[in-house]
Formats: sequence, C-alpha cells, structure tokens
Amino acid sequence: MSSPGVSGPRGAVLGVVGAVVLCALVATFVVTSSTGAGTFVLAAIGVASVAGMVWGCLVHRPRPLVAWWLLVAAGVGFLAGSAVRPWSLARSGAAHYLVDVLSLSGYLALLIALVKLARAHGGLRREVLCDVLIAGSAGALAAVQHLVVPLTLLPGRSVATSVVAAVYPLVDVLLVCLVIDLLFAAPRRRSYQLMLAAVIALLAGDVWYAAWGVRGELLPPLVVSTPFVAAYLLITAAALHPSQRRDAPAGARVADAWSWRRLVLLSVSLGALVLLLAISPAGGGSPLTRWAGVVTVALVLALLLLRAVSAVNGQARARALLAHRASHDPLTDLPNRDVLRQQLAELTAQAPAGQGRHWLFYVDLDGFKRVNDTRGHHAGDELLQVTGARLREIAGSGGTVARLAGDEFVVLAGGDEARMREIADRLVRELARPVRVAGTDAVVTASVGVSAVRSSAQTAMREADTAMYQAKKDGRGQWLLFDATMRSDQGAAVELELHLRHAVDEEALSCAYQLIVDIGTGRPVGAEALLRWERPLAGPVSPVEFVPLLEETGLINRVGLATLRRALLQLARWREQGLVDHDFRMSVNVAPRQLLDPAFADLVRAALAEAGVEGGSLILEITESSVLADSEVVMDTLLALRRMGIGLAVDDFGTGYSALSYLRTLPVTRVKIDRSFVANLGEDSGSDEALVRAVVAVSAALGLGVTAEGIETDAQREILRRLAVRHGQGWLWARAADAETVGAVLASWSRRALR
Repeated sequence: MSSPGVSGPRGAVLGVVGAVVLCALVATFVVTSSTGAGTFVLAAIGVASVAGMVWGCLVHRPRPLVAWWLLVAAGVGFLAGSAVRPWSLARSGAAHYLVDVLSLSGYLALLIALVKLARAHGGLRREVLCDVLIAGSAGALAAVQHLVVPLTLLPGRSVATSVVAAVYPLVDVLLVCLVIDLLFAAPRRRSYQLMLAAVIALLAGDVWYAAWGVRGELLPPLVVSTPFVAAYLLITAAALHPSQRRDAPAGARVADAWSWRRLVLLSVSLGALVLLLAISPAGGGSPLTRWAGVVTVALVLALLLLRAVSAVNGQARARALLAHRASHDPLTDLPNRDVLRQQLAELTAQAPAGQGRHWLFYVDLDGFKRVNDTRGHHAGDELLQVTGARLREIAGSGGTVARLAGDEFVVLAGGDEARMREIADRLVRELARPVRVAGTDAVVTASVGVSAVRSSAQTAMREADTAMYQAKKDGRGQWLLFDATMRSDQGAAVELELHLRHAVDEEALSCAYQLIVDIGTGRPVGAEALLRWERPLAGPVSPVEFVPLLEETGLINRVGLATLRRALLQLARWREQGLVDHDFRMSVNVAPRQLLDPAFADLVRAALAEAGVEGGSLILEITESSVLADSEVVMDTLLALRRMGIGLAVDDFGTGYSALSYLRTLPVTRVKIDRSFVANLGEDSGSDEALVRAVVAVSAALGLGVTAEGIETDAQREILRRLAVRHGQGWLWARAADAETVGAVLASWSRRALR
C-alpha cells in the first residue's frame, strides 16, 4: 500500500510558490540576451521543472505512480544531457556521444512511462500499435530523407553522428502517437492534454535542432531551446494538474479501431508518407533514399494488413464475449435462465415421450442469507462460486448447470429414475460439505426439488420449484420429487406472498404493544412494538409465518422503517397525554437486512426528529446473527446508533450460535433472555436457571441490562427476581394489544402513581 501523499493547505501553498518561481525563470530566459546567462537560466528551469514533477507525484499520488516517477527520470535525463552538451560535443570518441546517451535515456524513460499510462487506461491494443508504427514509419522516412542523408553529405560528419541526430525526431513521432492513444483512452484528463502539448514541443525542438545540424552547426543559438523550455513547462503543469489526483475519475474508454479519431490519425500518417514519397529531397537519387522508401512502403502495407485482420478478429471476439455475457452469470460463469429455457425447449421438442428422459433439479441453498448477512456479500459470492463448481462436477459433461438468481441453481441431467436418485442424493450430500469463505468454514444445506421434463419447459420449471419449496417446508436439507399433491400447497404460498405485498402497499400491517415492566413492582418501564397482520377472509397471521417472508422478499426494510416511525409517534402521543415520562422506553425490532443498509442510521435519526423523541428513549432489538455480522457496514451502523444514545438489545439471546464472551466486543446495552429458557424455570433439572444466572452475571460484569421474555407465572417471576433480573415482559402482566388498550393500562398506573 502506498503511503499517503503530501496534501492540505501547506501542499497548495508550496505548489503556488513553485509555479511562481518557474514562471519567473521562464520570463528571465525570454528576455535575456547573454548566451551564458541564458544557458544558466535554462538549467534552472530544468531543475525547477523536475522539482515540480516530484512535487506533483508527492501531492497527487497519480496512478500508476511508477509511470510518473519515470517521467521524473526522463526530466533528469534531459537535464543531464543539456548540462554536458557543450563539453561532450567538444570531445571525440565515446565522450562525444555522452550527451546522446543521457538524452536518449530520458526519451526511453518517457517512452516507457507513456506505455504504462496507456496500458493502465486500456490502450495499446494490437491495432493501436500498428497505427503507432505506421506513423513512426512515416517519421522514419522523413528523418532519412531530410536529416540522415543530408547529414551524411556534410564534409567531416560521421554517419553515426548523423544517424543519432536523426533518431530524436523519430522518437518524438512515436511519443506523439502514444500520447494521442492515451487521450483516446482517457479524453477527460487535462493532464494528458498538457502532456501531448509537451511532446509536440519536444518534436518541434528536436526538428529545429536537427535542421541546424544540417547546416553544420552542432551548437545552435540559444533560441532553438525555446521549444524545450515549453516542454518543461507543460510536463510540469501536467504533473501538478488536479486531474492527477488518485481519486479523480479516469474517464477511461477504449476507442474502436475504426473510430473516426483513429482513422484521422491513420489518414494523416498515410498522407504524410505519400507526400514524402512524392517530393524529391536533397540526395533523393541516392540508393539509401530509394531503399528507405521501398522498405517503408512494404512495412506500412504489412502493418495495414495486420491492422485490418486484428481489428476484424477483435470485433469477432468482442461479439463472442458480449454473447457469452448475455447468456451467462457473471459471478459463477454458469448459463443463465434464458440458456436453460432454450435447452429445455429443445428437449421437449425432440423425440416422442418414452425415447429418453431428462430430470430438472431445482437447488436452493438453506442458510445462504445468514452467511451473506453475518460475513458480508464477498463471503456470499465465494460461497456461490464454490457451489457452482460443485454442481458442475455433479452434473458431469452430459449435464447442464444454470444459475437463476441469488442462491437458486438448476441442474439438467438425463438418465433413468435410479440415476435421478443418485444425482439428487449427491446434490444434498455434496452441498452440505463445509466451504472455506472469508477465512472460516461456512456450512449450508440444500433443498432440492426434482421434476421430470415432459411437456414444456415452463411446466418442468414450475414443478421443480414447487417440489423445492415443499422440501424447505418439510425441514430443509433434503430433496423431493414433484407430485400432484404439491400443486395446491405451492399455490397457497404464492397467494400468501401476494396478499402480503398488497398489505404492505396498502399499509394494512398494524402495531401491537407489549409492556415491559419492573419485575419487582410490576410498574411499566417500556413497551415493545410488535408487527401484526390481519389477513382478509383468513384472520390473523402469525409473525413467525409472515416476517420471514418479508425478509425473503426484501420488503422488511420498508416495513421496518414504517414500524419504527409508527412506534416513535405513539410514544410521543403517550407523553403528550401524560401517560408516560421520559424514562419510558420504546423497543422496536430491527432485521439484519436493515443493519446492512449504510443509510439506516440516518433514517433512524430522521424518524426520531419527526416524532420529537430523543435517542435515549429508543431501544432497537437485534438478533445475534446481526451483531455477530462480520461486516464493517453493520458495525459502523451500530456505533452510529449508539452515538445517538439509542440502546441496543440482543433479542432472543441464547437461541443462536454465539457465546457470552461476544458481548464484550459488541456495542450492545441490553440482553433479552429468550422465552424458551424462562418457560422451564423452577423445574427439577435447574439447567435453564443456571443459564439465566450465567447471563445475568456476565451482563452485570459488562454493565448490560437484562430483560426476560415470556414470563407467565408467579414462580417464574420470583426466580427471575431472585436472580437479579430487573425487567421482564409476558402474559403475567399483559398480552400484546393495540395502542388504545395499552394506553388505558398506562393511565391506570399513572393514576396509581399520583395517589
């Protein structure tokens, strides 16, 4: 992980100061008339430019960072080459070429940096390289015709010196093409536009320099260095531009090989090549010039052919990839529902019945939601991928595995009834094996519904789905073969979900309230809001039946928030009526899915503000699976709720898979002992009493409150009072009732307190 960059007001001030210094140096260079002073100022500009590039890397931390450090290295190479140029050109032998070694090292670093930037933004495809080489070929021919050959004709000038001088413009052409490709990939980056201008300035400077070389001058006037000054300025501006911040949008996109931008670049390159072949430069009749033209034309034709073939193949690959993505699940790479339906349609349209048999296995993972909620979606994705791999292995080469949605899969396989039973048994057995996800083992089971593929694909899917739901209803972790008796049961389940959706849309769900009391005195200290549903023509529906359905359908977020708002408004009304004081607390249940919503804490804050109730008067009851969720979102939400003063109670404690020691690390304030442990208090075994005693002891040590649920007898109350449990709720005091009935009870207690 990279270290954080320099930022803040200090970084901004230093950046402004550096820019002012650099501009002052440029102004001095422009107005100076002394060669010695101008050379010194040019060197100072180079040093300031390199310092600016370093500062840009430290402040913005652009990505990929190595590419920008290579640009710094390029600046150092150019600066070193400028420093030794007068001394090097005055020497002979290897020392004469030291300036070129340093300068070309800078160009090499710049070339590698641009390649890395282009690759990071999705550029440099094969056809792009062809475009770059075609443009480079035109530049090479221009260099040979107008620089290399004329330089070789100069008296006393070695061929090596002439060739090296001609390399610079050629490299500049390649750099310009690379930056143009980079702009095609990231057109909204202003820093890359500045970089293109810098490379064009380098090209202008090198061509100007080479032109003076053709005139026989190795050290041209200082004015020839003006484009290099501009290049220094522009590359520094690119490094310091805000678009280089690592959190800035890259805007990356890969231009198509036949896009108008690429075609314009290609046309300009080919036009330049035709123009070069048509004109007659000095020495145009030399064999070197003629062979350079022949080789360039042959190379360009080969590159054009390669480009066309690559582009066509690329289009074919892209179409194949799009077709694959459209027909396969992106997470598991399994065929999707459309592919499955097509295969089922082909099977049912084939040979007459009796000439072959295929079976459809509808697989649903039991407990997948718990893994997703407690360990995060990344762990859930890992589990789905492992499940897909296991299903492929079970189905074999002759079967088909598809993922429909979520944790639902389908296996299509052929064979007789014995083969069907073998596959179904193996599905249940193999999917029950532990899966290593997020560093721990996760165990889920599978409910599998099986149907024979007969008349239509739709019928087979419906029957297998019905059998799967029946397997879940009968206990999960098993498989069932569809039979006609299941059809009516599935219809009832579908009807129940439909009616529940209508009830949610029409706000037909209601709230009942059960009082929470002081066990010693029976005085109400709070109330728990409980969701109720009166189904038309069917009567009350148990929360055990419809709440899980709310969670499965994703309606729980909407219903849970509405219940919270209703409960807080009711608490505010009881306060206005003088029935309760500010120590009276309202408890509301929260589903795990709600805690996974990053906006949940803000929604709760808004509900409190709407009702005019402070956070300390609200207790949110959460399940063990919620508070044990290995999710940063859940933990951040719980901490945000605690900062508002809201109490957090672990509901039905002891029925999950947690340990008492977990309470030490969780931001909860209260534990609610499940009714299943309260119901057996006073029996001979004493095991439940020991458990309650342990919960109370640990809670007291951690400063947590304790509430017991489901108290129905005086004996249970007395044992709990003796065990120092302060708060309880149950039928011994009051059943859950509507707000008006509970209000009457509260009014009675209020009058008693006044007396």
